[in-house]
Amino acid sequence: MNYETVKPQILIIGGPTATGKSALAVAVAKRFSGEVINGDAYQIYTGMDIGTAKVTAEEMAGVPHHLIDIVVPGTPFSAAQFQARAAAAIHAVRARGHLPIVVGGTGFYLNALRLGLNLGGAAPPDARRQALREELAALGPEALHARLAAVDPAAAAAIPVGNARRVMRALEVVASGQLFSAQVQPEPAYDALVLGLTTERAALYDRINARVDAMLDAGLLAEVRRVLDAAGPDAQALKAIGYKEFVPYLEGRGDLETAVAAVKQNSRRYAKRQLTYFRHQMPTHWFDLVAHPEELRDIEALVASWQTKENKH
Repeated sequence: MNYETVKPQILIIGGPTATGKSALAVAVAKRFSGEVINGDAYQIYTGMDIGTAKVTAEEMAGVPHHLIDIVVPGTPFSAAQFQARAAAAIHAVRARGHLPIVVGGTGFYLNALRLGLNLGGAAPPDARRQALREELAALGPEALHARLAAVDPAAAAAIPVGNARRVMRALEVVASGQLFSAQVQPEPAYDALVLGLTTERAALYDRINARVDAMLDAGLLAEVRRVLDAAGPDAQALKAIGYKEFVPYLEGRGDLETAVAAVKQNSRRYAKRQLTYFRHQMPTHWFDLVAHPEELRDIEALVASWQTKENKH
């Protein structure tokens, strides 16, 4: 095979929380000689196991997993760092003759990797970025998106309202004197097959609520306390849903019932944003293994057919 002309194949498994992504990744890895690369923004942190639904050694079933537990809470970690570490892992997995399977719910991380986005550009002035953050906090993502629509309609049409980070980046570019939509769009860096898992909304929300209850039974509060004590309340790690909501309670500024309700509500809202992102930003093939576990056969057939493309080169 000529690796200079054929893009390397990677399998991406994404979609909202509580839909079975980790289990599917292991099943596909065992069927197609794959290795799993974490694509979740918070499973990179050590000691954040329960709240991130981190795959256990038993659940890995002998399948190698990468980019899990690579930094301690309190250490900032960017999309650019993920992109570089994941690209290196993909190269190593393929060098072993195995299929790289990137799995997670952080859509921007996965898409930045797939497209090879240039994430290392010059940062805007701190004051401008801080002003955008304050505007987001005060007015919400809809107002920020509306401002982008007024100055760069094409960019606004391409970026979901919920992707506030991307909206702010687009406004930063516009403020520098050029249209964000006029930037040259990257050619995908990989031949990526994107699988998305979802299920009927009411069932999904029930699964999310039940998962939060199970996490609490498993000791989530003690885990959040350990992260808070080790990294402090302003740590990037504590921006994660399932952690940030408990900080006021653990600091004596709120009650547990309110915190639990907030985790469930934020998790449901995040699942909705995840669905929107994958539907509009990535060429996703959707499956529902919750209601239709037999669709695993369809997934395996799709992966096998896709792999034959590379094998023909």
